[in-house]
Amino acid sequence: MAEAAEEYRYINNPGAYVGPWKNSTTPYLVEPMNILTSWKFTGMVFVGPAQCGKTDMFPNWLGYSAICDPADMMLIQTSQTTARDFSMRRIDRLHRHSPQIGERLMNTKQADNTYDKTYRSGMLLTLSWPTINELSGKPIPRLWLTDYDRMQQDVDGEGSPFFLSRKR
Repeated sequence: MAEAAEEYRYINNPGAYVGPWKNSTTPYLVEPMNILTSWKFTGMVFVGPAQCGKTDMFPNWLGYSAICDPADMMLIQTSQTTARDFSMRRIDRLHRHSPQIGERLMNTKQADNTYDKTYRSGMLLTLSWPTINELSGKPIPRLWLTDYDRMQQDVDGEGSPFFLSRKR
């Protein structure tokens, strides 16, 4: 997956960095990114300092999934507000500035809204927040929980978000 990030991802974050994704900038993310696509693991926890690129692994994984290995994905944010912000700041910009990823998105209003994205392959991306309805009864092979340390650790009396996500 790390190779796909270098090939397909372009970052346009004025004031910080504008240019292609380079694994050499954050070499400590290469192994965790590759673990995300390994059949040897069913989950991964990555702990690191703020603003070190942790969250950028998700757009890279999304790009890999959209182009190389389509599979439904869900990103769980801490709240509806933060899921909306992530959709606009991260996902919409990914589609806009990484053309090979963006062209995989279906070009209809229903296929591209704040919380749901549908790709030409049929792959679905859902952006949500931790509720028992969101973390139950959905066959989603790829889930990402971001800012996990800020999430409530018992979702509606059913257990931790990590435990519930692993069941998907």
